[in-house]
Amino acid sequence: MNKILILLLSLLLVFPAHAQNNKKDMVYLKSGGVIKGQLITHDTEIVKINSSGNEWVFKNEEVDSIAKFSRASRSISHTNEAHGYKQGFFFDASMGALIGSSHNAQEAPFSFMSSMNVRMLGNVYLGVGAGAEFLQETYMPAFGQLQIRFRDSKFTPFINLQAGYQVPLEDSRSYPPMYYSSSSYIWPYPQPTQKLEAEGGYLINPSLGFQRFTSNNFGWFFSFGYRYHELNYKGDNGYRLETTLSRLSLKIGFIFN
Repeated sequence: MNKILILLLSLLLVFPAHAQNNKKDMVYLKSGGVIKGQLITHDTEIVKINSSGNEWVFKNEEVDSIAKFSRASRSISHTNEAHGYKQGFFFDASMGALIGSSHNAQEAPFSFMSSMNVRMLGNVYLGVGAGAEFLQETYMPAFGQLQIRFRDSKFTPFINLQAGYQVPLEDSRSYPPMYYSSSSYIWPYPQPTQKLEAEGGYLINPSLGFQRFTSNNFGWFFSFGYRYHELNYKGDNGYRLETTLSRLSLKIGFIFN
């Protein structure tokens, strides 16, 4: 299920990129001028556009934004600013670990996440995403994401907040006998070696990180934060079990515009 979601998110990113090849472009200069034509070069140093047979070359510092128009619809389909790190959207994919105590059954389970994000205001981005995490069972974290970048530059720190729900991808798991004192808040007491059905639970993951763009359309990032999530189970005779995990989250990932 998570593979299908990741594939769909990737297609949402790749398809607009291919669709832009046959669009007429407009370069808006900080001086107030506007050049219409076909974009030739747009990299980290210069912007080159062909207008009525004449080639215009500008430094990125001179360019305010670039607008791309669809010949078919004659309307703006997407607006990009001069640098990739100022784009109106981005797709990211990350992998990492949820690090806990050495006394935990799983010291550092693997985590993979991906998300699609849209710029809302200034350096504030909102997005949605999903992934895969291998805990006692395999889960798909489905989450919303808020990201705030500190500045518009190739290298910038950022803060990130993910909140959502752990969706179980496995039906159940067998558990050994568990014994509780008479003061236990869990009732009725579980029977030895019963199967519990995973129901998932809420998650929240604030983090701090750093991003580095190596080109207009590609970058990488590293982040660390605090992960808290609940995992709920149900068994026979109305038995329920709730576990909570508090972990250090470490991630490294890639950004695509």
